[in-house]
Amino acid sequence: MFISRISSKGKDGRTYLSVLLRSSSRVGKKVVSKTLAILTDLPDWLLHIVEQSVSKGKDAASIAELTASASSLLGLRCAESFGAVFAVHEVAKSCGIAHALGSSDDAKPALWQVCARVLSPATSLLAMIRLAGSCAAARLLGFKTPFNEDDLYLNGPWLMERQAKVEAKLWQFLQADPLLSPTPAAAPDAAPTPDADPTRPPSLFFYDVTSSYFEGSHNALAAFDYNRDKIKGKSQVVMGLLTDATGEPISVSLFPGQTNDLQTFSTQIESLKTTFGQSNITMVGDRGMIRKPQQQEANDAGFHYISALHKAEILTLLKSGELQMGLFDNNVQEVTLEDGRRLVARCNPVRRDEIATSRQGYLTRMEAWVAKANLYLQEHPRAKESTQLKAGLQRLQKGKLSVWITLEVKERVVRLQQDEKLLEEHAKLDGCYAIVSDLLPAMASSEELHDRYKDLAKVESGFRTLKHGHLEIRPWYVTSEANTRAHALTAMLALKVRRRLQQAWEPINVTVEEGLRELGSFPIMEIYEKTSGQSVSRQMPEPNELQARLIGALGLSLPKQAPAAGPIVVTRVELQKRRKSAWNLYSIRDSGILTHRTALEVPF
Repeated sequence: MFISRISSKGKDGRTYLSVLLRSSSRVGKKVVSKTLAILTDLPDWLLHIVEQSVSKGKDAASIAELTASASSLLGLRCAESFGAVFAVHEVAKSCGIAHALGSSDDAKPALWQVCARVLSPATSLLAMIRLAGSCAAARLLGFKTPFNEDDLYLNGPWLMERQAKVEAKLWQFLQADPLLSPTPAAAPDAAPTPDADPTRPPSLFFYDVTSSYFEGSHNALAAFDYNRDKIKGKSQVVMGLLTDATGEPISVSLFPGQTNDLQTFSTQIESLKTTFGQSNITMVGDRGMIRKPQQQEANDAGFHYISALHKAEILTLLKSGELQMGLFDNNVQEVTLEDGRRLVARCNPVRRDEIATSRQGYLTRMEAWVAKANLYLQEHPRAKESTQLKAGLQRLQKGKLSVWITLEVKERVVRLQQDEKLLEEHAKLDGCYAIVSDLLPAMASSEELHDRYKDLAKVESGFRTLKHGHLEIRPWYVTSEANTRAHALTAMLALKVRRRLQQAWEPINVTVEEGLRELGSFPIMEIYEKTSGQSVSRQMPEPNELQARLIGALGLSLPKQAPAAGPIVVTRVELQKRRKSAWNLYSIRDSGILTHRTALEVPF
């Protein structure tokens, strides 16, 4: 092969230069040349590389030898990260999330927020932009123009307005997929089953509530109330999660921080009726979620319920004779209450022993404190007895020992007084619980009621993943109501993606975090010209063994051709300016204590 440059004159009298890649061969006594490619439009630097390779590479035995012999100007470098964002994006599509969000320009930032929350949890919208700039997100998600964090902030109202539609589309998608639907789909020509059929097993929905606290105090939904995380001085938001029978999340709701758990139940009833078009279903909630008023709400909507009784309610039934202690056995026992509700009773011996061990531990620590308090009173004659008594009563209350233990001080000696009868009465319901439901026996047996109530662990598992696990919904880097609700929605959608990843990777003994970390190290390789830095070619490398298994377990295959580079994604905030701004607010005095100061006070 050789490079041939041919000059020719056109009809306008101008001279044109053509650069051809040609080969020659001998046919008989003649030498015949053949044009292999027209290189006229190639840039000079690339044409120079091709010419060097053709002239010097004919004797090379390998690519390395060719590069060395030709003094190549080409280099190989890693471009964007591809493996993890490709897998997450494909799973989001297979879950129906991309379809539910739509294909509009507003849907693309929303889908990226979902993917980014899986790839890099607990990050701000600004960090999501930085992440998009380091991976192939812009091309995979179909962005045609550059975007920054402003587009994500403006995306919040769009997401909030369409939340109900998105959740409804995802529910329809879930029901249409036989692999995901908890109940098999009925045949198109099958006659509908009447809702009043007493033998029809109703569909199950699990509902639970938690709270999430804020570091700041300017969020639109933030309010002070009972904090489940035992964090003092922090405002919070109340979050409700609704799942189907398999634990698949289908809806998330946010309420102001002072909202009582019971007040959130009616919202879920209305959502199931209007958004999801449900009837003849069973709501499953814990003893703090579905009380008598909520049970009536469910019945008024044509729904059923499965819940549990509080200890006080069990004691009331024991006193009235409707319930007997003999029903609390290791096995499930059922009784019908006077109001027609079914009650399933059981005593968990493991939980009973755990409570007894915990109570004994509190008592042991209390006895040790009493010995220490007595020693203190002996060594300090001027110490007040009332101070020690007050501290001891607080410890009793904290350990829930005040029901059967009293504390007294006589002659500067602190004593514990235990009432064994009160202890026996207090401990008789240890490990005991009573499940209550309005389902008919033909709809669910006693064991099924018990097992379905225990299935609340599925929604609790989802909450753990959202709050403290991989997705970690905190910290909340938003303040407006729209962006706060959008943050919760994208976290719930990310939970759907994570569940699919977990189901696919569990058989190969890889956690979601490990799998994403491994795929995150799979980049697009780029051949570039060293002088100008321009990209010549983008190549898809071969994955290693584990990466191939992770992709295969998801039912995916890597594209043969690397995607073209997408639009440049950069944040409008310069990191150095942010650092200077933070330093303007805080400086270190000679004592080494951080104190607030204004920008004018800090010399630069």
